[in-house]
Amino acid sequence: MSNSTSSQQSYSPDVKRNRGISPLWILPILTMVLAGWLVFKAIHDAGQRVEIHFSDAQGLIAGRTTIRYQGLEVGMVRDINLSDDLESIYVEADIYPEATKLLTDKTRFWMVKPTASLSGISGLDALVSGNYIAIQPSSESGNLQTKFVALDRAPADLLANQGLNITLKARDLGGISIGSQILYRKIPIGEVYNYQLDNESKNVLIQASIKDEYRHIITDESRFWNVSGIGASVGFSGVDIRLESLTALIGGSIAVDSPDRGLPVEENKLFKLYPDLKTAGRGIPIKISLPDDNKISPSGAPIMYRGIEVGQITDLELNQERNSIIASAAIQPAFSDMLTEGSRFVLEEADVSLSGVENLTNLIKGNFLTLVPGEGDKARRFTAIRKNEFKKQQAQSVALELYADNSFGLDSGANVLYRGVSVGEVTKTTLAADKVRFDLLIDKRYQNLIRSNNRFYVTGSASAQLTESGLNISVPPAKQLLTGSISFVSEGSNKAAEHYQLYQNKSLAELANYNQSGSQRITLAADELPPVSKGSPLLYRNLKVGSVADYRLVSDQVLVTISIENQYKHLLNNQTVFWNRSGVEVDASLAGISVKAAPLKTLLQGGIAFDTMSGVENKDGDYWKLYDNFKQARKAGVEITLIAHGDSKVTVGTPIQYNSVKIGEISDVIPDFSTHDVELKARILPEYAEHVARQGAYFWLPQAELGLSGVKNIENLLSQSINVLVGEGDMADHFTLHSKPLQTQGRHFILQSEARGSINEGTPILYREMEVGEVVSVQLGEFADRVITEIVIDPQYAYLVRQNSVFWNSSGVDVSIGLTGADIKSGTVDSLLRGGITFATPESGQLQPMAKAKQSFLLHQAPEAAWKKWRTAIPKP
Repeated sequence: MSNSTSSQQSYSPDVKRNRGISPLWILPILTMVLAGWLVFKAIHDAGQRVEIHFSDAQGLIAGRTTIRYQGLEVGMVRDINLSDDLESIYVEADIYPEATKLLTDKTRFWMVKPTASLSGISGLDALVSGNYIAIQPSSESGNLQTKFVALDRAPADLLANQGLNITLKARDLGGISIGSQILYRKIPIGEVYNYQLDNESKNVLIQASIKDEYRHIITDESRFWNVSGIGASVGFSGVDIRLESLTALIGGSIAVDSPDRGLPVEENKLFKLYPDLKTAGRGIPIKISLPDDNKISPSGAPIMYRGIEVGQITDLELNQERNSIIASAAIQPAFSDMLTEGSRFVLEEADVSLSGVENLTNLIKGNFLTLVPGEGDKARRFTAIRKNEFKKQQAQSVALELYADNSFGLDSGANVLYRGVSVGEVTKTTLAADKVRFDLLIDKRYQNLIRSNNRFYVTGSASAQLTESGLNISVPPAKQLLTGSISFVSEGSNKAAEHYQLYQNKSLAELANYNQSGSQRITLAADELPPVSKGSPLLYRNLKVGSVADYRLVSDQVLVTISIENQYKHLLNNQTVFWNRSGVEVDASLAGISVKAAPLKTLLQGGIAFDTMSGVENKDGDYWKLYDNFKQARKAGVEITLIAHGDSKVTVGTPIQYNSVKIGEISDVIPDFSTHDVELKARILPEYAEHVARQGAYFWLPQAELGLSGVKNIENLLSQSINVLVGEGDMADHFTLHSKPLQTQGRHFILQSEARGSINEGTPILYREMEVGEVVSVQLGEFADRVITEIVIDPQYAYLVRQNSVFWNSSGVDVSIGLTGADIKSGTVDSLLRGGITFATPESGQLQPMAKAKQSFLLHQAPEAAWKKWRTAIPKP
């Protein structure tokens, strides 16, 4: 019984109540806090809501149209609505919190959109970003305002604070618009930013802004006039059309000048705007006495200074005595400092003759005056002079008088020549008693040529004379043949004579000064006796100046004694060269055949000629050296030696060239059996020797190259030549003859590959199919396990090679055949013929540094497909 009782006993659970908050509430609480924060942030970021009224909604899009202040976005249009009176629209926009301080009762809004007009193009940034609303706050503090009325366009006073602000008053606008330029001597110094009627609606007030750097130009004496459009005047002298510039024609312009010295002006100074230049009253009135037959236009003839028009003629009239022409003129105030007592006005006249054309336009427009400023007090009355007279007064030329029995067909304008160079001209030809007088003007630069014993002779006509010196035929240039000219010989003391005699030809001039006052003897040395005899003439430029006095044999030389007239001994100097002038000289070459005959007497008796040649070896010990002919003397320059390694195919007579100009030739070829080299003796022409025979000169054999890129040195297919690059070191006479041109100084790199492939010296290095370098050498590696290729990249492209650049062989054709067919890939046609190595830089997050000189790269035999698609941007350093 007891057991059954105990088994039926029950136990009640111990229940305890938890007094804290359940963890399950944490998630809803966090969600509510986050939602509250988002609501608060949205309200805070919305900023200040404003209402802006516009006349139309064109270009406004809710949620896209921005509000900007100086290019910075400060708000966004949220909604677009129609006003209650249906007369306008208004937008509701949010101004960002950081920009709410821009909102005052003086803040202005306007729409910015791209516009084009005659005065220019504005709002170009709206083409990219779309139309936007611009905001302009006031510099003054104000109360917060949220409702605004937008302006139709940008406020005109935006430019008012940029430079000096001025106001121009005019009767009408006259082609001026907003943006029209203010010009000073045709340089834009400001622009118009607004215009309006005055209070009485009778005049137009034009507001303009002058740039700060030109503020000093505007003074209280400044004058403004309208230069818009085209101005024309019609008169007996023709039609005069004036156009300031294309800008002034399209958008209008205003010109300004500041006469004399004025005082600085204050802001918004009021000036009068004149309708044109004449009414501006800017010209300084002057009077100019003109010479007769001046052909000056009475209205508008320009007054020039160094090609710039500084004034113009306004009227012509006779003086009270009616013996002089007085011109009224106006000079621009900017050049008032040139109106002094020392200033001169020169009459510029048209001159059309066989000798040339000067001031051709004057035949249509009339003559004009040139202002030559001088020193002195201010003046307003002047006298104009002709150009020849002015040169005399200014001592820019030397006046000479020549007399002759005949005019020889010479007239004013004929040139005066010295050794074929024009040094003056004939200004007048007149009769003086029973003689013809020639007035000459010699340029001041050549006044040292005018000496006491000068001899002048006519050279402007063809002549032929048979004398004991030979047959002399003289044909001047076509220009001199038509107009005639005078040449002269400069001799005597530096003091010029009062006048000179003009001879009909050069022979008469030489005969007049011929003087047998003794002679001087000198000795020439030659390897053999030239075809001369005693009495054979000694010639200087075909003029007999002496003769052969004697000759004799001494050891292995022939000594020839010559006698030169004392009057010609000054022709001898330390650079004089003598050569045999006997017989006929024939020079045949690919350019043609040149035949030169000696004078008649020299053909019969033989002769010796001499002249001055710098750089030619002219002494043989104590004697003067006598060359066989002029060509040999001409080539007898500095001798140098070239060492050629191997077979150079150079022969005697091979030309040496610099930039395709022959400067010498090979005179001897000597083999060196000990070194297997060839020693080449070369003669450099005298005038080039000091530039070529220097240390650092580089000689090479150019080779003819035929390829798709062009033909180079094709002339070397027929004959060999030697090219040279001059050096800058000391004089030298031994050089090496190279087989290739001097390599371009660039950056060298090493490429390693398993096989040579089609790579050779000269194979181009390509970057994006542009040649940027070439292969310098190809050789086996040190252990013969690889091919080492050295390349050079041009200096301007060296930065393209980076430390991670990849090189591959782009020569030949890549053919792959599969089940889908054949795939044929090839480079350019040039790379098929010449070969090529291409490189590229992988596209990575960070551009690797430039490769160092001599850095080694692996040369791949073929590129991967991705390599050709790399378009890595590499900035130029």
